Amino acid sequence: MATPTAPRTTRNTATTPATGTATPISHPPRLSRAHRTVAGLSLLLLVLFAGFPHGLAGSAVWWSLDSGPFALSPRDVLSEASPVGAVRVFGDYPGTDATTAARDTVDALEDAGGLDRSYVSIDLPTGSGWIDPDQVEAMEDWADGDIASVSVRYSSAPSAAVLLLQRDLAEDSAEALIREVADRVATYPDDDRPEIIVHGQSLGAAVGSDILDADPALADAVSVALWQGLPGGDDDPAPDDRCTVSELNDDDPVGKLSLSLLADPVEAVKVLADLPGSDQSPVGSGHSYGGVLPPAGCVS
Repeated sequence: MATPTAPRTTRNTATTPATGTATPISHPPRLSRAHRTVAGLSLLLLVLFAGFPHGLAGSAVWWSLDSGPFALSPRDVLSEASPVGAVRVFGDYPGTDATTAARDTVDALEDAGGLDRSYVSIDLPTGSGWIDPDQVEAMEDWADGDIASVSVRYSSAPSAAVLLLQRDLAEDSAEALIREVADRVATYPDDDRPEIIVHGQSLGAAVGSDILDADPALADAVSVALWQGLPGGDDDPAPDDRCTVSELNDDDPVGKLSLSLLADPVEAVKVLADLPGSDQSPVGSGHSYGGVLPPAGCVS
């Protein structure tokens, strides 16, 4: 399969080489307040249907959010040129299995010289494939451009839809990408291997933390894990590893978003009502986060 370097008609897939050059890509405008309200109501319906996601109703809801009128097309920051010459690779293979998509994306990463950098940041996206541009830029500035960022889109649905209906898509994609990067890095000489950093926000944080917790060997290959806005994260204990950072704003409704809401319809309605626009809150409130960096001493 071809590496993700050519423009696509419906989704953007691009590799930005170390030279920092790329074909300009236009992006759709952000959802209006009215559209966000409709999306919020659709998420309420999603919760009602979540008890039978594989039935006709669940399938119809999933189609409307992943391929139909509520599918999202957010900014693909990793398809844009890095202003400091860092490597950016974004894999977009709709309908491709997770293992193949990860392999083809890491092929593109290696071809772009990403594994010759000091750091590789695996950015686990939200359900729609969105990666926080502020996080990418903060990491590139921190590394003085000596970093490669890589991500794979697996869906165009909002995170809440994936979380409740197709979480396995996110888990399979994240595990495949982390494992493929770790396996490829392991083939390099010990003194010439980039250090692996994993970042996830929202659903990306949820699946990323679960995967590394479940596989200690894979976690050992990762130098730093950075999580922000963990769904249901207000119920999780703080990580013991000082090289794992987990940020959750006190008023972030995503921190309360979990299947436990099905047992409390009143709380579910409140949380879902707070979701639309929560990512537009000032940084440090709601579901809005600034860049988070590796703690001192966790990478060389």
